[in-house]
Amino acid sequence: MEQNHIQSPDKKTNPFAFFSLAVGIFALFACVSPPMQLLLGASALMAAYFSKNGRPMTGPAIAGTIMGICGILSSFVFLAFYIFTIRMFNDPNYVAMHRELMRQYQDMMNAFTIK
Repeated sequence: MEQNHIQSPDKKTNPFAFFSLAVGIFALFACVSPPMQLLLGASALMAAYFSKNGRPMTGPAIAGTIMGICGILSSFVFLAFYIFTIRMFNDPNYVAMHRELMRQYQDMMNAFTIK
């Protein structure tokens, strides 16, 4: 009697792939600091590349690659936003608008204080 035993290939977990995924997630949430986000995104890409070892990328490595690329791109977007904001605050044409925004913010904070 012949028995068919279907054996699945050994699925070894690749620590570089999961490291790439974890660092890619941190890169997306590190938007407070664009330089840190850039470093984390680059680390996610390198870890995904090292996880290959001559084989196709696994799911976590692909997800880490995508998140790393998104982290790098968003770090440039946030850096441009920060530079634009700083230049806007230094421009004398926007001083009146800035003062009005700060006055509205102060009024809103005063409305929420407990007396």
